[in-house]
Amino acid sequence: MVRLGLRPRMEAGLVLYSLEPVEGARAGTVVDTAVAADELARWPQVPPHWIHLPGAVTLARTNSRLSPRSGWTMHSRQVASWGNDDPGVAWASHVRGVLGEARA
Repeated sequence: MVRLGLRPRMEAGLVLYSLEPVEGARAGTVVDTAVAADELARWPQVPPHWIHLPGAVTLARTNSRLSPRSGWTMHSRQVASWGNDDPGVAWASHVRGVLGEARA
């Protein structure tokens, strides 16, 4: 994440980072997001399942539950495998794609 310029930081069991989606309602704005540190234990063989987003970011179609971070929601996203892509680049692209679906 550091190599990709996502400015990661640890807070209460989450790795928070910031990225900018290239399409959708949030395109062109920096969005804070997170992944649970324990979901990174088997990285990159097993990609994380949950994307944590501020509550103000809403997705049209999602399976969600409350994040342990106050005011945030975690969204279920299954990634079967990365193929031959760099795992960091693939994860950032995956999250940008999810954010591209944001309604607000």
